[in-house]
Amino acid sequence: MKKLIFTLLLLVPILVMYPQVTINVPGDYATIQEAIDAANNGDIVLVADGTYIENINFKGKAITVASHFFDDGDEAHIGNTIIDGSQPSHPDSGSVVFFNSGEDTNSVLCGFTVTGGTGTNVFFLNINSRRGGGIIVVQSGATIKNNIIDSNVIQSDQFAMGGGISAISDSVQNFIIENNIIRNNSVTSTSANLRAFGGGIYSNIEGGSFRIVNNMIIDNTITSPNFAYGGGIYPDGTDNYLVANNFIAGNIVNAPAGGSGGIDYFNRSFPVRNNLIVNNSAPFGGGVLIEFLTNESNLIGGRGFDTEMLAKGDNHQSSIQGVPLLENNTIINNTATVEGGGVFILGPVTPILMNHIVWGNTAPSGPQIFGSADVQYSDVEGGYTGVGNIDSDPLFDTNEFYFLTSSSPCIDAGNPDSQYNDIEYPVGSGDPLYPAQGLLRNDMGHIGGPNSLWAQHLDPPVSVEDDEIEVGIPAEFILLQNYPNPFNPTTKINYQIPELNFVNLKIYDILGSEIATLVNEEKPIGSYEFEFDATALPSGIYFYRLQAGSFIETKKMVLMK
Repeated sequence: MKKLIFTLLLLVPILVMYPQVTINVPGDYATIQEAIDAANNGDIVLVADGTYIENINFKGKAITVASHFFDDGDEAHIGNTIIDGSQPSHPDSGSVVFFNSGEDTNSVLCGFTVTGGTGTNVFFLNINSRRGGGIIVVQSGATIKNNIIDSNVIQSDQFAMGGGISAISDSVQNFIIENNIIRNNSVTSTSANLRAFGGGIYSNIEGGSFRIVNNMIIDNTITSPNFAYGGGIYPDGTDNYLVANNFIAGNIVNAPAGGSGGIDYFNRSFPVRNNLIVNNSAPFGGGVLIEFLTNESNLIGGRGFDTEMLAKGDNHQSSIQGVPLLENNTIINNTATVEGGGVFILGPVTPILMNHIVWGNTAPSGPQIFGSADVQYSDVEGGYTGVGNIDSDPLFDTNEFYFLTSSSPCIDAGNPDSQYNDIEYPVGSGDPLYPAQGLLRNDMGHIGGPNSLWAQHLDPPVSVEDDEIEVGIPAEFILLQNYPNPFNPTTKINYQIPELNFVNLKIYDILGSEIATLVNEEKPIGSYEFEFDATALPSGIYFYRLQAGSFIETKKMVLMK
């Protein structure tokens, strides 16, 4: 049965009304694509457990396509609702899921296993390539969350990019990749002169924003006769990325001149925070490769200029926007066969590594850090010159996410400035939110600091439709329905933000005119409640709108006097 619900979407200064329909698969339509074709903006395509052998395309629609994880939060649905793209209608279009018609973050894929993809041939910025084994995003945006993207394979004699996910756009597009497991994907370029990038995720976007947050990116592989980069993640294009709170493990680069088993950080200065980067391998930079280069002769292994930047006629020097600040990452047990087991750094810009643990990595040269970095308040095996650095066994416990034992020297050893403090929980208690320990001073490594989401790994994820505020740190942006509703004359508005952000919360009337500004300031990560007093307002329909970074959501409330 289709359930018809009416919602109002505020597009300041006008209001647009969408009828929201839940379309069931296979109840209403036998295939996911048939349901997408029948859907309108704002609809939900809700898919029952089962295996669906098809390749789906969102076709520019602002819809949510989801398993029943979406409505009940049961993780079993994710593994039991499978989109198998191994039988595409044309071999050149073998990605499992397509966002290629101008979609944005209102186009949501949630709660599936995405498998069997072989990528799609794309001509982009004058380059022939095969991209996006599992999911491909071209000149569009998307929200991809709470999925398992598993065992997709790209093999090409061209450039090969993004075994799990590939996203490319030279226009203003926003992307959200959160709470996914991206594993066992592979990218192979058989050309001796061309390259393979991004075993788990490859992205090249200009002008938009890209969140890669709280994912498990594990056991992905890239292979080439000579050049391959970014076994886990290869983000490129804009500096408006956030790569945070990811578990990046077991990714492999198979190429003589390859690099960056975990993350490739190439001529950019976006934040990389609170990631656990472990057991990855590559010839250069087993865990992280940081290159800031201005001419081709500097590049390792003759990588050459980033091909897509070169195709646009850009000079790499102009793309260097600032000094990167990497905060509170744990980089351990990675391997480089040539140089830089933990971190490989090359180029004229000296990155800042603050509040890190870099330990147990191996390489013939520079096993922990190869190259010049400004390392501060970090635990580096073998020592590293810089303020606040130590050289002591971190004393990890047996947790699979490498939390610290209570006697670890890394507890309360990070930067003492209060802006780097661990999250206080409960607020006012003076205690840090576990797994941070000790006092509120920053704990070195991925579990410490104001942006850590690692408390979420202690409990199963919640449904994206859950309207309850969870105890602990928020995993995502959420604006909850006000309570009571209808109300007279006061009501409470709750919201939560998963990272430090500037928050704007406003009230509008039915005509879209601004009535009040409730919040207009930077807020740290956490859950918040605001009591709105409408004593001076007449009865009627009003809207409250939350904006925090690229997140925007509006809800309706009714004042009845």
